[in-house]
Amino acid sequence: MSTTPARTPMLVLLVAFAAGVAIGVWTQVPLWCAITCIIIFYLLSLRLRQAARVALLAAFVAAGVAAAESEYRHAAPPIGERIAMLLTIDDNPTDHGTWRQYSAKVNWYRAEGKGVWQHADRRVLISTGSAVQLAAGERFALVTKLRPLADSTNSYVRLMQARGYVGRASIYTPKSLIRVGEQGSLRRLAGRLQRWAVARLEASALKGDRLALCAAIATGRKTEMSAQQRENYTLSGSAHLLAVSGLHVAIVFVVANLLLRWLTLFARGSQLLNVAVVAVVWGYVAMTGLAVSAVRAALMFSALQFAMANGSSYRSGNILATVAMVMLAVRPSLILDVSFQLSVIAVAAIIYWSVPLCANLRTRNPILNLLTSTVVIGAVCTLTTAPLVAHWFGRVAMVGVVLNPLVVLLGYLLVTLAVATIFVPTSWTWVAQAAGAIAEAENRCVAVAAQLDWSHFTLRIEWWAVAIIYIVAIAITEIGRRNPRKKSLSLPYV
Repeated sequence: MSTTPARTPMLVLLVAFAAGVAIGVWTQVPLWCAITCIIIFYLLSLRLRQAARVALLAAFVAAGVAAAESEYRHAAPPIGERIAMLLTIDDNPTDHGTWRQYSAKVNWYRAEGKGVWQHADRRVLISTGSAVQLAAGERFALVTKLRPLADSTNSYVRLMQARGYVGRASIYTPKSLIRVGEQGSLRRLAGRLQRWAVARLEASALKGDRLALCAAIATGRKTEMSAQQRENYTLSGSAHLLAVSGLHVAIVFVVANLLLRWLTLFARGSQLLNVAVVAVVWGYVAMTGLAVSAVRAALMFSALQFAMANGSSYRSGNILATVAMVMLAVRPSLILDVSFQLSVIAVAAIIYWSVPLCANLRTRNPILNLLTSTVVIGAVCTLTTAPLVAHWFGRVAMVGVVLNPLVVLLGYLLVTLAVATIFVPTSWTWVAQAAGAIAEAENRCVAVAAQLDWSHFTLRIEWWAVAIIYIVAIAITEIGRRNPRKKSLSLPYV
């Protein structure tokens, strides 16, 4: 009998908790009922012997239901009615040429000119023209009507609703809003750091599309990117390179581990390395303005850093499952968020598939090991996330399976050089020129791949099919690990 479940108890508990969150998201269960079930099942797990594990799993399912039911305790702002809102910009804007789109959290709202202020825990999309400039962390008051997210219930609407969005609004002139300050000091500091980093890149020798790509990768700012450039990355399956998320944090994570390896020469060097790598990762995330997706990825890779220090894939799986459970407990709606799903699947795939494969392919040549690890991690992450991408977006970029190892390899160099361009003196023009050359190579590879007829195709699969694909992949892997091929020796006939 396999001992894997016993070695990864947190993974089993995460599955039970996630199942409860899903039940709470998709159904209406009274909060008092869920809390009662938690108490009853937990007490049963202490009293029973044979069914103690079953009762404990049931308690975690009930805890997931309770967490989901308690997330959105307040009524959502109404759609189509004129209301006053107090909003906070919570992420970097998305540039669409003549207009920009911001994500904002609704802190309070009330009917225009009357009624009491009501607390809200939802988010809205804000569209602005070139005359209105907003920054992440800025707070303002607005009187307007919220419009629906879209005219249909497509995957985009489902995704945005899972992230807590209820509608959208437009701001045409600065007079339409009243600025009331900024968010906490940490967010302000991150915003200033991001603006400083962008200014440093603009002051370097980088220009045009090269500057746009370096700014997007190093700081998360994509306002300089042209529509054609963004479309090329989307069609080639490389759009993940533009949004600061798991890939960028993974690159910083790997590069930091390589460049700071010398710390292991000192006493307690391993502990110093772990702390230093985590500090570098969070410093990079701060330079992106504390983007929501980057923060989630930083939590995942911080856990991965300390998990890898244990030297056990089972412990790594437990730590990852614990972090994912805490994130779900804080915000249960993440279970329907594709960014969270992709982050968890990607990091889990690195632990479960990439690390063993890289260990089997390791040689005495460190450069060859880096190239091999890059290709393996890129291919594994692309293949393991493809079912989720097909489910949410209905598109599979076949060329991405071939292109992503190259994109990730160039990404290692580009992130390193782009961040270095920010911190080195402007007189070191060769650093910016090297970053520009890598950015140009990246842009050209993506542009060529986007023009291929077979670069992508339409495919949408249901959630149950996604689950079956992952279950079959894990089952095949476990069977292969438990039944290794026996060595044989062929003897000549005598």
